[in-house]
Amino acid sequence: MPGPFGFQIGFVSLHTGLSTHVIRAWERRYRAVTPQRSVNGRRLFSQSDIDRLALLKRVIQNGHSISHVAGLDQSKLAELAEPTTQPSQPSRADSAMPAKNNPQEIIEHSLRAIAMLDGNGLQRMMRQAAATFSRQSLLDKIFCPLMEKVGHRWSDGSLRIVHGHLAAVVIHAQLISLLNHPNGGAAEKPCLLVATPTGQSCYLGALAVAVTAKDHGWEPVFIGFNLPAEEIAAGCVILGPQMIAISITCRVNDGFMHAELMRLSDLLSNGCPLVVGGRASHNYRRSIQAAGGEACLTTAELVSRLE
Repeated sequence: MPGPFGFQIGFVSLHTGLSTHVIRAWERRYRAVTPQRSVNGRRLFSQSDIDRLALLKRVIQNGHSISHVAGLDQSKLAELAEPTTQPSQPSRADSAMPAKNNPQEIIEHSLRAIAMLDGNGLQRMMRQAAATFSRQSLLDKIFCPLMEKVGHRWSDGSLRIVHGHLAAVVIHAQLISLLNHPNGGAAEKPCLLVATPTGQSCYLGALAVAVTAKDHGWEPVFIGFNLPAEEIAAGCVILGPQMIAISITCRVNDGFMHAELMRLSDLLSNGCPLVVGGRASHNYRRSIQAAGGEACLTTAELVSRLE
């Protein structure tokens, strides 16, 4: 229900199908709408704001970028929102179509399944991909690009949080299956401690690192995500690993992340090598080096370090 001067963001999210995160991002970054503010600073949207956001969502679903259309007037948006071909809604049968041996086709079919919340269809495609591609190709050509596209579509409002969570659950299960697969040999293997630091709740990249390490003769131990430096250091004391790998996939407060890396460096008194990777790790290259760590920004760099 609207307040005395407008609708609050939760109501707008419910009626547009856009997450509150996307609504705020479209306002801050692109000035797509300009809501009023209550006396305590809460956003208050008008009905015209709601209509505009719903129209923008339709335009983006037609393939346009929010950065290109956010400033257009309503009449132009209405033109772009009109389907260019006879509209057809994807069905679960469509999303479950067998994927070919082409990674891009697999990803497109997977995105269709995610949009329909067809978890079973997504699982089938991931299992088929696992039977087609090598383990490292599966990580590099399917899992990582797919989750990156899901992240982009969530950011631009094409997908909701629930879509991202569904995709993460399925990919998590596939990564755990790869990680639990025996790699043979009874010889003692060097231990790799894997984690994500405080502020990093996305851990699929860390699991991918663990799979890569296992395939190169290491015994990876994933100790969790969103861990303070003290907890990562405690894991190091208990496990005595030969290397520590942490994943940074989201850019957070730069000063805070620098402090966490430096604190971890101070706590690692045994001189255990530290490698840092992940999609956002390039933002902290200097901090990583100051902490005595090594930035591994690509799979090739990680493999070189493991070997």
